[in-house]
Amino acid sequence: MPLLLLFLLADAAWATRSQAAGREPTARGGATSPAVHDAPSPPDSLVIRDPGLGPSQRLVSEGRWSGETETKWLMDVCEGRQRTWRTDGGDEAQAVVWSCPSGRDAATLVWFAAFDPDFFTRATNLRALPGVWLAPQVRYVSGARSQKALFAQGSRAVQVSVRTPAEGRLDALTGRVTEMAVRQTALVPGERATLTQPEYSQGMVALLIMPAVGYALYILPWRLIRTWPVWRPYRVRRRDPAWRDVSRTALKLAALVRVRAAFRVFGFLVLFLLVTTRNLTVEPVVMLAVAFAGGWLLPGRSHLLKLAWQPRPVRGRWDVRGTHAWVVRGCGLASLLLYAAGVGVFFLFYIAQLSGLGSSPLIDGGLPTERYLQVQSFSHLVVFLMLAVVGLGASSSVIVLSALLMVGGVLIRRLGRSYALTNAEAAQRDSPEPPVLYLRSFTDDSATMPSSAIARTSVLERASFAWRQPFEEITVRHVWALGPVIAASHPADTRSRSDIGAARMRLGPDWQTEIEAKALGSRLVVVGATPEAINEGLRQELEILAMHPSVPVALVLAPMAGRELTRRWHGFIDAALTVRGPRGRRDSRFAGLRAHRNDTTGALVLLNTGGTEWQVWGARRRTEFTFATAWGEARDALTGTERRRTVGGPRDRGQTAGPNIATRRGR
Repeated sequence: MPLLLLFLLADAAWATRSQAAGREPTARGGATSPAVHDAPSPPDSLVIRDPGLGPSQRLVSEGRWSGETETKWLMDVCEGRQRTWRTDGGDEAQAVVWSCPSGRDAATLVWFAAFDPDFFTRATNLRALPGVWLAPQVRYVSGARSQKALFAQGSRAVQVSVRTPAEGRLDALTGRVTEMAVRQTALVPGERATLTQPEYSQGMVALLIMPAVGYALYILPWRLIRTWPVWRPYRVRRRDPAWRDVSRTALKLAALVRVRAAFRVFGFLVLFLLVTTRNLTVEPVVMLAVAFAGGWLLPGRSHLLKLAWQPRPVRGRWDVRGTHAWVVRGCGLASLLLYAAGVGVFFLFYIAQLSGLGSSPLIDGGLPTERYLQVQSFSHLVVFLMLAVVGLGASSSVIVLSALLMVGGVLIRRLGRSYALTNAEAAQRDSPEPPVLYLRSFTDDSATMPSSAIARTSVLERASFAWRQPFEEITVRHVWALGPVIAASHPADTRSRSDIGAARMRLGPDWQTEIEAKALGSRLVVVGATPEAINEGLRQELEILAMHPSVPVALVLAPMAGRELTRRWHGFIDAALTVRGPRGRRDSRFAGLRAHRNDTTGALVLLNTGGTEWQVWGARRRTEFTFATAWGEARDALTGTERRRTVGGPRDRGQTAGPNIATRRGR
């Protein structure tokens, strides 16, 4: 979606900036209005009478010029007269003289015609006639060629052109155009305007490289420092049937997801081009079919994608009757406008510099000429924005402004999402599946990790530079496939909005009883196994889970530095080993964690569906793809266990299950 938006914006600007003409203002600093033909008509004596085509030339038309060019806006302001000749050999010549209200109008008309930005036409200055610009030859399908010369002299803009058929003398085309230009310059009074040819090669490369250089010098080092614990290889256990190393599977998953996304983006671009150009030929149709096969058809048959890549974005409910509906919609609209403005500022500035608009007669003293700043249509608006962006000055200022606007858009988008999130009760009511209970420490809320842009919720977040997201949000979107993930809010949290992650609900004073009821009514209990410290609230929660061994429990280890992760993991195991089961400590489900005490950092997810045995999924890296693969295989194992259980089996949900809700530790 962002690519389509950028393509639309760039295409519209590219197609319309050649029309950046002005209207004569009614007063200095006042509003302008279209003034059609407000320039005096040039006398026919200013148009040459002999183009020098030879004795067979004959005049076929003369009088008012009524053609169409890419500078039609100025043509409506400048009155033109023309003469056209033809020869028996098929040659055709035309001379047009426009009389404009001012010399700047004439220079602007010639500038856009000589340096046509739509097709990267770059005219060359004739050495014999300084200020006369010779455009490159244009070859037609029939084989004929044409060439034109342009110049601005006084308040007049002049264009002479010659067209030669395929069998004509193509080598003489430039000479004929030059001869016509010499004759025409002698008839037009005034001083010839000096135009600046656009220079864009080095400057444009530098403009594109500057963001990359800034990223490499400032952002990338900080990102490497922050993500070093994630990219540092961890130890995994081998030759253990209870252990599963998902490192290679996660790499395959990442490649498959990215290739699928690339095919889908390519398909949307091809579809956009088909709709805009209406060119229904074989090539784009074949490309669209290939994109559909690579983006939707073939990935739909992938077992790995079905197993491990089922992210459920935490979107929330957009209820128009909600108390904060206006906040949600206002933030969404503001974020879209800010992000579009940030992208538009950069690309408009780049296109303006690429087309040489900054060196055109529209710019006077580094600022846009007042009379050309008009908004009378969408095309006028694009040109107006380009001229306004050029007035910002240095490219570094444009890049900083663009980045600030885009970052602001993403932050406002997340703020709006936090107001739209549902609570635990509504999340369970909207889903037929039993909930997933998420128990975690208060300190785990600050944990973050690099996320995959493809799995993020909104388009703006996928296109943002913020590569880190809360660990809870990443965990929730890969566990939600089992059911709605619910958790309790902090007792001291009185905000009207929620953190993005599990659905929230407040607990009463008797929270232990509520936790037991919610655990029995949940499909799975997920426990954050890397708390910063072990407190009494955590011990009571572990005791509740130990007393009900038939309730499936999954432990998840957050991404952090190896030593800190090892310390927290060992602290959790030591606390869990002291918990008693229904018949003592030895039969507690947590007694099986003793065998995994040496799994220092490689473990990601541990699953227990009964007894004391734990299944472990780990990897050498801690990325969203390794967590997604681990959770996918854990979901598959849990689903297999549920199939083997008979109705009325050992699971003791019983009558204690009420309105399901989760808790945090620290009570």
